[in-house]
Amino acid sequence: MIKRQPVLVAIDHATDVERTINAAFRTARARRADVRVIRVVPHRAARIDDFGRGAFGPHDQHRAGIEARLESFLRSADHDGLRVQRLTLRGEPEQIVPAYAQLHEATLLVTEQNYGSSRLWRNARVVDELVRQSPMPVLVLPERRRREGEAPALRRILASVDFSVASGIAIRTAVDLSRRHGARVTLLHAMTNVPPRMVYSGSEALEVVRRLPARGRAVAERLRRKAAFFGANDVETEVVTGTADGAILESATRSEADLIVMGIANRSWLDRALFGSTLRRVLRRATVPVLAVPVVAGGRAWPDEAPGERIGGGERTNSAVEPVAA
Repeated sequence: MIKRQPVLVAIDHATDVERTINAAFRTARARRADVRVIRVVPHRAARIDDFGRGAFGPHDQHRAGIEARLESFLRSADHDGLRVQRLTLRGEPEQIVPAYAQLHEATLLVTEQNYGSSRLWRNARVVDELVRQSPMPVLVLPERRRREGEAPALRRILASVDFSVASGIAIRTAVDLSRRHGARVTLLHAMTNVPPRMVYSGSEALEVVRRLPARGRAVAERLRRKAAFFGANDVETEVVTGTADGAILESATRSEADLIVMGIANRSWLDRALFGSTLRRVLRRATVPVLAVPVVAGGRAWPDEAPGERIGGGERTNSAVEPVAA
């Protein structure tokens, strides 16, 4: 018997329970997977019995309300042959959910951008941590927009590329999804080392005017070569200047993207504290779902593979490491 890898869905007080679980259901049907609905409670707030259900104290009425909503929804939902299991885990979500996912070989985690946030300050911190600790991709849904109906078809995918290994996995993921859904792929790169305030005159202005477009064309061609590495020859490219998070959000709005795909490298908390987190800034402001794919060697430069001389039945390839552009 083939083991079915589960799709996990994490919910809490900041989560639109019905919408988030429905998104997990759609994905699980497409993958022929099981669904496991996870609710995490701190050690002091619940005890977990042998069946994985939480026993709440009299002062925890809000969590009891979530439990009632979840119970009601799962009873009335159209499972359509899905095997759905609900469970309660005890601990910190950014630690316990990845641990559970690793042990049970989960294939995807679905949650919302405000998962784990306080009611007063929605900063996407917990989801940012979840992605970086996760052994699987994480689909992060934005807050429900007014008059939002059923989930739209996947017609356009935006993948951010900085020529690291993580962005290479983002391209591969976007290409695979485009083949499955017949969607168009846009590869976006935000150029760095460009002065934010370009006020020049004379020969300096002419030099900027001459070099910047040529640099943009060279980067666009490089993006197309990288896409061809994964067998995609019809992608669209967009090369802009500015911060990565601003470029991603503006491009997603302009192109009416249905999904943003980002490859994520694991960075230390100090690194993120000093230099910020592009992922967290995107999650806080995104109006479309974000598929964040954690990559173990994601911070490494993407090796530039050149065709080598064929010897016998194999091929010898010379590689030169490219600098990370962003």
